[in-house]
Amino acid sequence: MGYFDYIAKQSFKSAPSGKRLFYRGGPWSRPYLVPDQATEQRLYIRQLWLMRLLLGVLILGQPFLFLLVPEVIREPLWFLGYLIAVTVVFGVAGHLLFRGPLRGLQRAPSRLPIRAFYAETAHRHSASALALGLLGSLAFIASGAGMLLAGHTSVIAWIYIGVFGLAAFGWGYALWLKLRVVSTPE
Repeated sequence: MGYFDYIAKQSFKSAPSGKRLFYRGGPWSRPYLVPDQATEQRLYIRQLWLMRLLLGVLILGQPFLFLLVPEVIREPLWFLGYLIAVTVVFGVAGHLLFRGPLRGLQRAPSRLPIRAFYAETAHRHSASALALGLLGSLAFIASGAGMLLAGHTSVIAWIYIGVFGLAAFGWGYALWLKLRVVSTPE
């Protein structure tokens, strides 16, 4: 399973009732009910291509952007503008890509509880994979703290710490759920 495949699959969860759900906005959004396997496959292909194109361009293009426009990582307003631009591009591209396929789908009456959302993540992954995700997020938090200690712009460092803090929470909570289930006798 490839990196983008892995990310695209994270958009699909199962409700306690067994119904399949498609999340466009993570655990805080209200998902769409996926009526059948064919629809899930069509949504998955679109999500996979969205991740490949946008994240691929972001991953490959970001170093060049930082070299050509160093203000993006030195000036808070440039950095905030960069974050807003990336968010808008992802949002618009996702809206255009999914507006047709999602138009006919019903929304779930409510979102999954956070516990259920991350319990499925815990179920899909091994404890070591979850621990690696947590450690990676903590490493990025540490680099944000290093930016603060080195005297870099604090706004950028705090945004960095906040974003990866949320990721660390997700990985850590999923790992806790995994270990709790494994250690609980049936």
